[in-house]
Formats: sequence, C-alpha cells, structure tokens
Amino acid sequence: MKIIKTFFLYILLAFSLWSCNNKVDINADYKDITIAYGLLDPSQTSHFVKITKAFQTDGNVYVGAKDSALSQYNYNDIDIYIDEYSSGYFVRTIPFDTVLIDNKDSGVFYSPYQVVYGSGNNVHLNQNNEYKLYIKIKSIDKEIKSNTFLIHDFSIAKPNAGQKYVGFTSPLPQTVEWRSAENGKLYQLNIRFFYTEVVGNTSSVHYVDMPLNTKKSNGTKGGEKMSDEFYGESFYQNLAAKIALPTQGMIRYSDSLHYIFSVADENFSIYMDVNKPSSSVVQERPAYTNIENGIGIFAGRYNKIRFFKGLAPQSIDTLIAGQYTYALGFKHYPFP
Repeated sequence: MKIIKTFFLYILLAFSLWSCNNKVDINADYKDITIAYGLLDPSQTSHFVKITKAFQTDGNVYVGAKDSALSQYNYNDIDIYIDEYSSGYFVRTIPFDTVLIDNKDSGVFYSPYQVVYGSGNNVHLNQNNEYKLYIKIKSIDKEIKSNTFLIHDFSIAKPNAGQKYVGFTSPLPQTVEWRSAENGKLYQLNIRFFYTEVVGNTSSVHYVDMPLNTKKSNGTKGGEKMSDEFYGESFYQNLAAKIALPTQGMIRYSDSLHYIFSVADENFSIYMDVNKPSSSVVQERPAYTNIENGIGIFAGRYNKIRFFKGLAPQSIDTLIAGQYTYALGFKHYPFP
C-alpha cells in the first residue's frame, strides 16, 4: 500500500509542476558570435569580406533568418582592415568599407539586399606577401583576427595558349594538363560556353557552365604535374540539360569559350571538405575555422582563365545537328 501511495504522490507532484509553468525556454543567454568569410585572390583587384553574427530568436528560426537585423551588425559599429606584410615587415593597411549587394539569390537567409565589406577598386595584391585580417566590434570591444598567404600564378600545358578554337567531336577523352600553384591545394576546371540569342531585332548573350571534378595536389609547394579528362560528348549533354528549348522565332549562335581554373588553398580545401554533404550515417562532424575569436574562413584562392575564340567548325556542326543539341535552335552565323 505504501508503494501505491508513493506512486500517486509522484503523479500529483508531476501534475503540480506542469500546471505551475507550461512554457519552456530553450534559449540560453545570448552570446555574440562573429561569422566572417573572406577569400583573397591576387588575380582580382577588388576584394570582399562578409561579416555577420549568429542570431537567436524565440520564434520560428526560418522567419528569423529572413530578418537582416538579427544577423547583421550596425555598420557604424565595425572597423575592418587588412594589413599586408612582406617577409615579416609591414607594407600597408588596406581599409574596407560597406558595399550593398542588391542581387543576392533568395534562400534561407534575407535577400536580395545584403551588406558586405569591400576594399574598393584597383587594389592589387602581391602573391608573395602575407595578409592579416582585423575586425573590431567597437560597442563590445571585440577583436577578430585571421591571416592568409596567397596562391601563386601557375602554368597550363593543355590546351595550349596559342589555340584559338576548341573541338569536342573526338571519341577520345579530352585531356587538360597544368602545373600546381604554390600554396594551391584544390583545383577545379569549369568550361564556360557563351552563346547569343536573337529574337527579332533583339539579341542577348548567355553562358552555360560545365564544372569538372575537383583535383587535389599532393602538396602546396607548386610545380606538380596535374591533369583531368572528360569526353567531348559530355559537353553537348551538358548544353542539352541546361539550355531551354527556343521560343518562337528565336535563333542561337555559338560564341567564345573560357576554360576557368579555380584554385583553393589548403585552409579553404579543408573547410570545403568538412562542410560538404556527408554520405555517412554519422552526420556529426567537427567544425573547421581559422578565424580567431569568431568562426568562418579567411583564405586564398586563384582564378585563371584560358580564352578561346569559339568552337571548331566540326564542333559547331555537331552543336547544330547533333543528337543532343539539334533542338536548341543553333545556326551558323549568316556571315563568314
């Protein structure tokens, strides 16, 4: 009987506690967590750093993610600059200021307007130097730091620089060859095909990307021979998958091609590996950041483009009448 009485006592106690407070606060005290992303590319002359903060809300997190006030700092509260060093000696300070982005794609977070921080135009970086990032949140006396070295230029062996046209009709694999860059680790080639659409008297230029698989160098000293292969047939398959059928009266013409080599340094490579989708049943993975007193990534990247005038004549014929792209409305230019 004592056991039964004790059981009912626990039941009554549980109901009394539930009736006293049926609201549970799952939020801990708010802590300011700065999130910073910056990639320095010596092939560019304008440089940007994205700075936000982790947000907390009592309501729906998806609604909160759309509210820029929860994630953005007051821009008057931020000082941001990058110091450049050569062999350990200070060279200069590169100040950054706010830049309003008005074309951010819609997604989970707020759009189309976002604030980033830019260096301005005509800021040339030296691939031999080190760059140190400093972010100061003035109202809470907080300093965020990071540093990175830059990726050096590198050579491309195939396709060669003197080649004007690219052909994709050979049944053999297309081979691309290059030497790894100093401080580079992760490489990806993207083939960008430009074309013109004409409807009546109106013309517009468009492009389609065909990214190939990523490749990793063994080290970061540079000079390693690297290569990738793909079949020309995949070029036409990619166009067929990404270009919509033409509208009434539309004509399309083939234009230039770019082979765009994108290189990431070792920090950026690790960051991408850690954050890529997992195929494992164990989904928990360690976070990776090289931002001191915050989270995110400050790293080096490099883009190198090999330009081509266009497709070789036989490849244009295949574009116009081939099994994958015959319905896309491509024609020969009406002039030689």
